[in-house]
Amino acid sequence: MIEAKQVSLAIDHSTVVNQMTFTFSKPGMYGIIGPNGAGKTSLLRLMSGAAQPSSGKILLHGKPIGGYPRKTLARTMAVLQQGGLPPVGFSVRDTVAMGRFAYQGWFGDEREDPTPLIESALSRMGLTELQHRPLDRLSGGERQRAALAQIMVQNPLIMLLDEPTTYLDIGYQLQLLETVHAWQRERGMIVVAVLHDLNLASLYCDQLLVMKDGSLYASGKPRDVITKGLVRDVYHADAEVIYTEEGGTPQIVLHRAGRLLKEPFPSDRIQFMQPIGR
Repeated sequence: MIEAKQVSLAIDHSTVVNQMTFTFSKPGMYGIIGPNGAGKTSLLRLMSGAAQPSSGKILLHGKPIGGYPRKTLARTMAVLQQGGLPPVGFSVRDTVAMGRFAYQGWFGDEREDPTPLIESALSRMGLTELQHRPLDRLSGGERQRAALAQIMVQNPLIMLLDEPTTYLDIGYQLQLLETVHAWQRERGMIVVAVLHDLNLASLYCDQLLVMKDGSLYASGKPRDVITKGLVRDVYHADAEVIYTEEGGTPQIVLHRAGRLLKEPFPSDRIQFMQPIGR
């Protein structure tokens, strides 16, 4: 269970997370959505223990997250950072195996052979044929899948994902979230994901937490949260909300931007290039 109690974070005298209170207590997929600069990544850093709150508390199973030793925390919680893995020279397989760090002794040994877990993660992420290739010879999307495979072998009970679909095309976005969703159900985990795509968030998340200007704007099931009014108020965009025949999941259809832009570009200020020769 992860619990936030009146959590705030200030950076350079600016409040980026403001008095957030929520609880993720049951196994499921939880999405954190909101516009750029809303404080989503900062909140995830607080939840992972990578940042300390200016006020309030983040509790993991009722205990302040800062009180857990590093390896103990890593056996419970895994984090996929925004941007994934850097293009270094380690092979895909070696990189994925690094996710076992929390279970290794001084000499890198483990009580049980982790090979089946590593093989399974490589297979689930479609990386078996690429396992001996260096990361610096992979595309951004392939590195993102390797990063997720790495935290899969960490075998956590809680997984925090910061924009996990970065660099992925539509097909791989669906495949990745489908894999995470299936794995979450198999393991009975808590998965918390920062997502930009509202339609993907609606399809795969059981609950959504909406942030605006560092504060909690709304929370609940996708059907209750994703509305035309929310899209307008939070994202300053005009959209229609439709519902899938299977499950009644809300999906948004955007209209072209115009009257709802915060700072529209005045047409008289736009300078168009003149054709060559005129």
